[in-house]
Amino acid sequence: MKLKKILTAVLLLGSLASQAHDFTATVNGQRLCFEITNKTARTVAVTYDGSIADKKVPTVSGTVEIPAKVKHNDVVYNVKAIGRKAFANADRLKGIVIPAGVEEIGDFAFEDCDSLRSVVFPGNPVVFGQGVFFKCPEIADVTVGSDWKVMDLTMFRWSDRLAAINVPAKIEKIQGIKQLQHLERLTVDPNNGTFSSDNGMLYSKNGESLLICPRARGGKIIVREGTVKIAPGALTDCVSVTSIDLPASLESVSFRETSRMKGLATIVLRNEKPILTGYLGDEGKFFFQLANPKAQIIVPANAKGAYVKSLATAPGEYSAHPGALPYPISAAELPSAKNIKGVKNFDKY
Repeated sequence: MKLKKILTAVLLLGSLASQAHDFTATVNGQRLCFEITNKTARTVAVTYDGSIADKKVPTVSGTVEIPAKVKHNDVVYNVKAIGRKAFANADRLKGIVIPAGVEEIGDFAFEDCDSLRSVVFPGNPVVFGQGVFFKCPEIADVTVGSDWKVMDLTMFRWSDRLAAINVPAKIEKIQGIKQLQHLERLTVDPNNGTFSSDNGMLYSKNGESLLICPRARGGKIIVREGTVKIAPGALTDCVSVTSIDLPASLESVSFRETSRMKGLATIVLRNEKPILTGYLGDEGKFFFQLANPKAQIIVPANAKGAYVKSLATAPGEYSAHPGALPYPISAAELPSAKNIKGVKNFDKY
């Protein structure tokens, strides 16, 4: 009998522990569930309905604006978090507006919200769990917090529609851009002290380094005049590029940047002095690793001889600079003198 009472108590405690929400509130016609996270500080987290074992599909629809404060039993609570799986499987949710004060979004909070298109974050920094937007393919519009210093876009890697991102003024570090397979353009707030943008691509603030070209960028790429360096990997994943126009100011670019561009037809080099794009041992050479062996390399007419002279002709293991990791380059991937065309006027290219 005593054992039976103990088991009953354990089961009851387990049942209570598995209950996610402490109360519900209707906000702008949307029923939301809340868990009290700190009674003394009067803080709550948005959470799911029901229990861990028997979670109900959220009934929210359209755009949900989470309140910064919520009242329950005459007590006003501050909304500080969106809990684990709070909106998971909310298939009618199309937009989410997260208020100032929310500091954490838990694991898989919006998992499988397959109609979610718009996400507006608070200005203050937010700590993110794993897979917050796992299997959210429709996300197309993201507003990043104005006071964020770090922006990690990896959380949106499941999106098939996120084509543009605006980088706010205070961002100092950006992660995960290359995880976005459908991103076409980046714009940077002109007051940002770390980055700048031009023609949808990300540059250093002074414009001397091209840092990233979004993966879905296709057609012709024009690297702006004044650019001195193209960062390793800035162009590598841009497989839909058909033409690259490089400025006369350019001093450093790796041969590998064009290695996956099967549709690349032309590379315009306005520099009258050949750029050393790869090294065979300590010997600098000019070439691009061509996925399309018919690609033309357009150079100034009076510099064609210098480019041909510095051209790499032997297959081997080349590195982007002395001491860097070498990559094997086959004869088929090396341009020949026939690929190089000297012109007096670049206008038609």
